[in-house]
Amino acid sequence: MEHNDKKKGINYNMNGITHFILLNSYLVFFFAFIIGAFLDPIFKITIFSNHIYKDVGFAMIILATIIIYWSQKSSKDSIKKYNKGLIESFFEFGPYKYLRNPTHLSLFFLTFGFSLVINSFFGVVLNIVAYIITRLFFLKKQERVLSVKHGQVYDEYKKRVKNWL
Repeated sequence: MEHNDKKKGINYNMNGITHFILLNSYLVFFFAFIIGAFLDPIFKITIFSNHIYKDVGFAMIILATIIIYWSQKSSKDSIKKYNKGLIESFFEFGPYKYLRNPTHLSLFFLTFGFSLVINSFFGVVLNIVAYIITRLFFLKKQERVLSVKHGQVYDEYKKRVKNWL
């Protein structure tokens, strides 16, 4: 299904565009982590000498994994209910009741946790940069697409649910 919005300069193929945008934002995190892992042995900068950071990193990894699973399951279940006509909006289920992008934030915590576990200075720095880039570019674009696709339902959801913690 094509949708044109000449006023905003938007011409989106609505089927799958949000997943494509998210995939690209996730790739930014992946490459930031990989580049950080390669730069650390070259420059040998350690940031933590205390093992508590590894424990914090492991806790972040576990929490992020749980939230990602919860987000994906909630999204899948609510879309099924929406397609059957059982609900009017599939946005406010599971962690989406509290945050518009729980998977994205959890991916940040997941990669940040991994960076803490391996004591990666560049992993931490590039993960923060990746988060800022994806928030400013990819997620803003995703929100425009969802607003065009779902209209007032999504706009009302945006008013009720925060985008940042």
